[in-house]
Amino acid sequence: MTRSLARAALAGLALTSLLAACIGTTGSDLVTFQAFAAGPAEVPADTPQRGLTFVNGRGWTITLTRARLRIGAVYLNRSVPVSGGQERECFLPGVYVGQVLEGVDIDALSPALQPFPAAGTGTAARAVTGEVWLTGGRIDALDDRTRIAEVAGTAARGSESMRFEGTITIGKNRLAGQTDPARPGANPLCAERIVTPIPVDFTPTDGGTLVVRVDPRGWFANVEFGELAPVSPASDLRRIPDESTGQPATNLYRGLRASTGVYRFEFTR
Repeated sequence: MTRSLARAALAGLALTSLLAACIGTTGSDLVTFQAFAAGPAEVPADTPQRGLTFVNGRGWTITLTRARLRIGAVYLNRSVPVSGGQERECFLPGVYVGQVLEGVDIDALSPALQPFPAAGTGTAARAVTGEVWLTGGRIDALDDRTRIAEVAGTAARGSESMRFEGTITIGKNRLAGQTDPARPGANPLCAERIVTPIPVDFTPTDGGTLVVRVDPRGWFANVEFGELAPVSPASDLRRIPDESTGQPATNLYRGLRASTGVYRFEFTR
């Protein structure tokens, strides 16, 4: 186990006491807040029934009829990570000032607020970075078969049209094919499950409300549907593989993990 994974494993055992350690550093008051996740605020309420239509960067007109997402946890940090370190940490350097520890499965096509099972906790200190954890269990698990994202819909460009579907997991299928012996902890699997840095700028307050908005249109920004093969010669259905090879699968996965343009944090008092 790399030093990054070892530290992440130890941290995973102490998630509930993480903020207690931070409070002494920030000197701020404890806060408890409501926590929700939702799709884009601007889409109509009936979007889950009729689908979300948009054009991606490859010129495909996509009508997304299914976009489910598993959010395992959410964190707020008062620091911005510094790139180029020797090892990729699974916890950002700095102090966490907010956390939502119980995960939720959401419909990313719905603008309605979908509650996390438990309230968020933190300290009254300014947050500048958000994290979305895409996991069904421990962040440092050696494998995780949880369906993190499920998508389905139709895509058309010119005379070409198709139905598509796909599932994304983040387990052994996301392990880096090659590692640098000089930097054994540079690409730990746990880092694949953390979307960061998501820009934020607010201070959690007691009794406030945190909303994590997810825009699934960003998942498909660079997906080239023309490279997908039909599931059978007579079918118009294409399946996006749950793997890290091929243009469609690779770019759907990259879009899911994009830290800008896909995830937005809102906090209201």
